Amino acid sequence: MNLEELKSAWQVYDKKIQTAQVIHEKLIESMIKERSFTRISKIKQQYNGFFIMLLVELVVLTAVLIGNPFDFKYKLQFVPYAFLIAGIIVAFFNLLSLYKNISGALSNNSIGAFLKNILDSYERNKIFEKWFGMIFLSIGLMVPLSFLPQKIEKNGLSSALLETALMMGITLLLYFLAFRFGAFKNRNKEKFSKDLAELNELKAMALELKD
Repeated sequence: MNLEELKSAWQVYDKKIQTAQVIHEKLIESMIKERSFTRISKIKQQYNGFFIMLLVELVVLTAVLIGNPFDFKYKLQFVPYAFLIAGIIVAFFNLLSLYKNISGALSNNSIGAFLKNILDSYERNKIFEKWFGMIFLSIGLMVPLSFLPQKIEKNGLSSALLETALMMGITLLLYFLAFRFGAFKNRNKEKFSKDLAELNELKAMALELKD
């Protein structure tokens, strides 16, 4: 085999390697894209459940404000429930924004760009989640106070204050336990982060093989 034939054979071999490289990268992207499709489908179902839950809570709290089933005597007693309604409305539209982001046209974007977009959306939402959690904790502590006038009238000041303090303590304990055991962690973000890390790792390995 002369030099020209050797060069020609090497060029053919190099093209085959490049073709195999492209196929390998496409397989990697297809695998992770399929996994992301499945996860997005599950997240949509989860969010649909949250939408229903928020709407039910909104109806119940509106009924509390209109019907006064607890026989509140002072307008101040309704304040925590009005704040809860406002919080639920804000949460609904925030969830709707996240829903639209994860429903982006994945087929029209590379899986890497899509994953980065999702992670950026979750990252931007972290500040909202932090303040929203603190506000809802504050409202949760205010709700027992709304029953204080009736308790004072029925059981006396000392007993009413003790019972209210106990309810507020239980609320704090529940929030602490939920935080301690990771109830507020964004599991979906962690999974998408792992997908992006795996995609980048596999692409890096493919480039090494190419070199």
